[in-house]
Amino acid sequence: MDRVKVEYVNLRQARAALEQAAARLAERHWSQGQKVLILAADPAQAELLDRALWSYEQNSFLPHAQAGGADQDEEPILIATDLANPNQAPVLISAAPLGEMPCADFQHLIQLLPLDDEAGLQLCRDCYKALNQAGQVELTHTTTV
Repeated sequence: MDRVKVEYVNLRQARAALEQAAARLAERHWSQGQKVLILAADPAQAELLDRALWSYEQNSFLPHAQAGGADQDEEPILIATDLANPNQAPVLISAAPLGEMPCADFQHLIQLLPLDDEAGLQLCRDCYKALNQAGQVELTHTTTV
């Protein structure tokens, strides 16, 4: 079995807004035939991400929905505020800072590092250190999206 890939994306160095980075990453994985779950920190952020996936590029279309709809299990890209993963996505893009990665539930986890949330950033740093010490995942730090 392949090791789970955990990727941390530094939005400041990537010069990308969180919602723009999430849209680009979701498009990349969807175009490779993978379903994606985007984890939002709260309903307001889920709305922001939803709008971004409709409009982040003029001539693009990303098939997506917010969790809770009748066909959420079939959505290629699903935006949720919890990790239930109803669309059985192998890829998680987390806009919410996670202190622990749900490695058993996904093949590729992407943590977008918060730009202006010091507590959230520290939570991500602590998680990165713990994963690095455990050495059981493929761990990367990225500055591009």
